[in-house]
Amino acid sequence: MAIEGQEPSVQHWSGAPANRARYGPATAGASATHLGRLGRRRQCVRQLVCSGPGTEYGGMIERDHAPNLGTGLLGANFSRRNRQEATDDRAGIGRWIAIDESSYDGDQLHNGDRYMILGSVAIDDIDAAAILDTLRRETGIQKSAPEVKFQKMFAGATAGRRRVLLGELLAPGGPLHERASVYVIDKHYFVVAKLVDLLLEERFNAMGYDIVSNGVARQLAVDLATEGPRALGRAGFDRLIATAVGFFSKRNRTSEHVTVDDLFTIIQESHAYARRRKAPQAKKAAQVLEMLRKTRPEAEAFARERPAEATPTGEHGLLDDSMDPLITAVPMVILHASTRYGGKLEVLADDQRLLTDDKLDVLERGATAVGVVHGLIRDNHLQDLVRGRSVDHPSLQLADLVAGAGRAVARWHDGQDDPAGQDLHPVVAPLVDPGGILMDEAPEDFARADTSRAKRR
Repeated sequence: MAIEGQEPSVQHWSGAPANRARYGPATAGASATHLGRLGRRRQCVRQLVCSGPGTEYGGMIERDHAPNLGTGLLGANFSRRNRQEATDDRAGIGRWIAIDESSYDGDQLHNGDRYMILGSVAIDDIDAAAILDTLRRETGIQKSAPEVKFQKMFAGATAGRRRVLLGELLAPGGPLHERASVYVIDKHYFVVAKLVDLLLEERFNAMGYDIVSNGVARQLAVDLATEGPRALGRAGFDRLIATAVGFFSKRNRTSEHVTVDDLFTIIQESHAYARRRKAPQAKKAAQVLEMLRKTRPEAEAFARERPAEATPTGEHGLLDDSMDPLITAVPMVILHASTRYGGKLEVLADDQRLLTDDKLDVLERGATAVGVVHGLIRDNHLQDLVRGRSVDHPSLQLADLVAGAGRAVARWHDGQDDPAGQDLHPVVAPLVDPGGILMDEAPEDFARADTSRAKRR
């Protein structure tokens, strides 16, 4: 373990044909490539994300109610990046990817489900409509239902027959097996990784050390996330996580809710408690907490530099969304899809208030920057990123089914009683992206329920 004043030791981390006759045309793709954890905000990425027209922030989001074509979101902040017409791969511009999330609560990561899911499907609306028509007919979903939704139609103890049919879509040989992907974020690990990223990584970087590319940053986060609950007790670790979420979240822009003093009181108390524990696993957590005790200047700099108002996109704009997992997940899902399918991608996201036009601008430049870091040029990466209403786009409804199935399986894996997860885990686990933000779990782990977690509830 590296300590302050010493260069951290180098540790390297690496982190079938479709049923066309039944569900319409489908295209198989290569298996996804594990590309590891997204690194820190490097200068080249900063320039791509923070430059260009429309990125200067002029004040608070205006609360107007002007309607916009292609989205149910109102106002000028949602007026540009909308898609109302059907997506069609045959147009020849690029391959369409539909994305949707489940168990997403913005940067409020402490309560609720342990895992957040971003489901994606490499499909356009033309092919998706044919699949949905067959699914509606075979599951008995009435045509009067405006859209197909997982939570309403496939969750619960009485929807077993429908889940069997959904499983056929996702299983090997099904029309979505080579197209669907489930990106999983462990929210607890994400918070700990952000503590390392925003405080420790910045401190080591100022000392001239890169602790990301050699895997040290990830190891520090894994040590605290895995050993913290045992070193501090479940209640003590939850208090540390909750305080970190409170400090870095948007609600705390002016530090009115959780101050730097509040954060470091908890860090100091956690460190003292871990040091007193004689258990071997407490030592690793205590070492990370010892380093965090010395990062008060970095926390003060974060509080000083973060925007005081909502959703800016200037030099420090991404600090406003530091604890928002979607900001990390979307560029990585696009990167992995680009690597898997090749060529240009066009991405359609389900509309939600977080995704303003300015934020989509930032995400698009961020995705392009991540692609550049991994050797992908724009012609072989992201062509466009737009939003749409799921009721208008069958592809987004399929993305909802993938995300919902992923959430159910993640809940079941986490020891919760979820009939949908019990039924779907054999077909969903192989779709889990190995590059998700997870501690030490692999995709195959989601085919098993973690009974030890269930006992702790």
